[in-house]
Amino acid sequence: MSKSLLLPVMALLALSGPAIASDESCLRCHKRNGTMEGVHGQIGANGLSCVRCHGEQDGHPRNKAALVYFGQDSKTPLAEQNAQCTTCHRDAKLREADWTHDVHRPVLPCASCHQLHPETDPMSTLDDAGRTQACVDCHSLLSEEGEQ
Repeated sequence: MSKSLLLPVMALLALSGPAIASDESCLRCHKRNGTMEGVHGQIGANGLSCVRCHGEQDGHPRNKAALVYFGQDSKTPLAEQNAQCTTCHRDAKLREADWTHDVHRPVLPCASCHQLHPETDPMSTLDDAGRTQACVDCHSLLSEEGEQ
């Protein structure tokens, strides 16, 4: 997009509400290689924004606990992480896509299997054999640790 078109578009986005302004301040530090990839990284696409998933900035970066973080090692409670995901990804659709969503959602964050900001979520590119192998790998690791 040319600079002459970019400025009016940015001005219009700035008028559309606080989420866009928050996204711009988020991207000052969190922009990777000039872009946030994948559907979750395309700010404004389908109404997505940083604050929609991670919450309001509320003192971040000094107050890191103010945001929702995703993954098994996150201090954000599991139910809160997955509630953010299921705001858009509905139970019925998840169930249709793969029965394992029902089994794992109560005990694992979605980000345990799914990556949120790459161009393509590696899980979505796996065939049946690849998905089965991912299950075997994870459950084998849990067995070694005595958890499953």
